[in-house]
Amino acid sequence: MSETAVRALGEAHRYELSAGDVRIAYYERGSGTPLVLVHGMFGDWRDWAPVLEPLAESFRVIALDLPGFGESRRLAGECTLENFAASLEKFFAALALRDLLLVGNSFGGMISACYAAQHSARLHGLVLVSSAGMKEYSDEEQGLVREHFSLRNLQGLRAEFVEPLFAVNFAQRTPQRERYLEGQRGNLQRADYAEYAQVLAASGQLAFAHWVVPLLEPFQGPLLLLWGEQDQVFPLPLARAALPLLRGAELVTIPGAGHMPQMDQPENFARAVREFAERIK
Repeated sequence: MSETAVRALGEAHRYELSAGDVRIAYYERGSGTPLVLVHGMFGDWRDWAPVLEPLAESFRVIALDLPGFGESRRLAGECTLENFAASLEKFFAALALRDLLLVGNSFGGMISACYAAQHSARLHGLVLVSSAGMKEYSDEEQGLVREHFSLRNLQGLRAEFVEPLFAVNFAQRTPQRERYLEGQRGNLQRADYAEYAQVLAASGQLAFAHWVVPLLEPFQGPLLLLWGEQDQVFPLPLARAALPLLRGAELVTIPGAGHMPQMDQPENFARAVREFAERIK
């Protein structure tokens, strides 16, 4: 999907909602069971662009910008999992969403897992896509992440560093990959980039600071781990190790896909989500 096509989608189907101290920008299209898509770190609603129209044929698709990302206002409080999850609850309540299928990729998967643990009654099912939080990281590993995603490093990020940093998300060279990389270069030109970098630094640390598998113990709804077989960020063995600890969960893998399977293999990704929805009717 070209940048022109993505821009057209945004112009036709973008909305904004305020609920208390939360102001969320989001994409919405389609009807039926609500399907909410939560992007990962460095992302926004455009992370789902290749699958938005196909999924809208079967669902009421809502792809939001997390607080502090895209066009959504930053959290009023600290960047914590609990505050991100609370912002989702305010957003869902304002839209009167119930029995929704919640889909989160990477950092968005971690937030979705935290939300599911607290609000399982609102969910019809949960899909964690190459999600963060599948293992408990050591202090040393967390220290390396803090350095890698330090505010100093993020503030010093330049356009020539974008491809080496973000290409690891992809298993395929596709137009989606190139559009994503160009979008990341564009983010460096944001007028509020200094503030955005603070959100990124806090989010990067969160993504490796929490093991969400134990948090999901109270969640009794249908749970799908949907993984790119060539994920280099959170490799497939992490999902396989977590699977026996997650009651009733199933694991589906997507060949030829990396950390963002919705971009590498959009048709197979959309099919996997539709098939899961059919199984849990």
